[in-house]
Amino acid sequence: MGGRCGALMARLVIVDPAYASTVGHHGELNRPLLAGLTQAGWRAELWADVLMEAEGSAPGPLRGVFSGCGYGDPSHWRELGGMVQLGRMLEQQLSAASAGGEPVAAWVAHSLLPFQLLGLARHLAQAPRAQVLISLMFAPGETLEAAAETPAAITNCRVALAALARACGLRGHRLRLAFPSQQQLRLYEPLLEATGLSHCGLHPAVVGAGCMPTPPSPDQPPLVLLHWGDHKAGKGQREALAVLHTLIEQGVPRELAGWGWVFHQHSNLPMPPADRTLLERAEVAGLGLVWLSGEVESERMGQWLARCPLALLAYDPQAYRQRSSGLLWQWAACRAALALPALAVGYGGGWLAAEAPELGVGWHTPPLPPQPQPPDAGDCPTTASVQGVGWLAALVAASQELKRRSGSASRSEPSPLLSQSFSSWVVGQIR
Repeated sequence: MGGRCGALMARLVIVDPAYASTVGHHGELNRPLLAGLTQAGWRAELWADVLMEAEGSAPGPLRGVFSGCGYGDPSHWRELGGMVQLGRMLEQQLSAASAGGEPVAAWVAHSLLPFQLLGLARHLAQAPRAQVLISLMFAPGETLEAAAETPAAITNCRVALAALARACGLRGHRLRLAFPSQQQLRLYEPLLEATGLSHCGLHPAVVGAGCMPTPPSPDQPPLVLLHWGDHKAGKGQREALAVLHTLIEQGVPRELAGWGWVFHQHSNLPMPPADRTLLERAEVAGLGLVWLSGEVESERMGQWLARCPLALLAYDPQAYRQRSSGLLWQWAACRAALALPALAVGYGGGWLAAEAPELGVGWHTPPLPPQPQPPDAGDCPTTASVQGVGWLAALVAASQELKRRSGSASRSEPSPLLSQSFSSWVVGQIR
């Protein structure tokens, strides 16, 4: 089934019920996806939360379809009863949006939790035959709280996959499932076997893959990426602020003299006053701080990331043992596109540490890494100082490792997961 049928453009719907805010990577994912599908001849539209209709920066064409079906309260949807209730709600909203309209020839979905997958499956059980392409980006045991290994959530995911298998078998949908990493595939294999589903392997990184930033000019100093994103616990913001605290107190190490430091914040929650004060002090301390806030458009974001040989990705290794990062994908893609090295500093043992080498990113873990900071530890100067000294020393060691690498053999070809865009991969799958 192609994107065109004679002079008619076939209708394609991207399902993203959790896209309710400009915070996060949903915009960076959906914007090129819509553009690529439209260019390929599909009449593509994005179905998102109703709140996005008021966002001027949201990609289009966008239709506000979902309400109350986002990530919401995990204590509700991680239980089977709550999952079924929310799944029915999402099914009803999909059915209402589809009523009376032209049949959908292809459905593309990503970023779905089990209850959202269940709601889509229930709708597909009544929908006309179509192509269905789903990226299973979350681990099957994901609850968005603590580590993603909750048995109840895994059971819910199996229920949702069974419903999807039944719906596609009943209506003759052509289903394709794919994964963002080898680890994700391994986690799903037992569930796919139990539900009789197959998969089409790995897909390119959903954010940034296939990009082509402008090479940094010689007068632009290299940057250390300290933080990019929201204030969510476990994403390394406390460690990044601790590094800034140490830089203010002790100055920039000679090995990193002339480098700049990038700190980005974009959250639905306000930044704590103490953290804002620290960033203000860093701005006037002459450290070369680049402090960005709010949504940063993908192309501009790529230009900043292309200038970062080093990144501090101090994500909590337990919380992120089965989680990845859109930032890792986009940073790796920007550096790979220019055949430039990328080296991350972070804890060992998490998905990011395992996934980074697959994306051509080196991973440096200090011999005795500091323990992850609790969310409120940033208010303690002693804790911040100890953390900052340790992570700054790790960044210095990583910078020296980068120097040694620059004198070795040339960089290998970019990973296939980075050289092809996610949108072009999607087009190829549903051509």
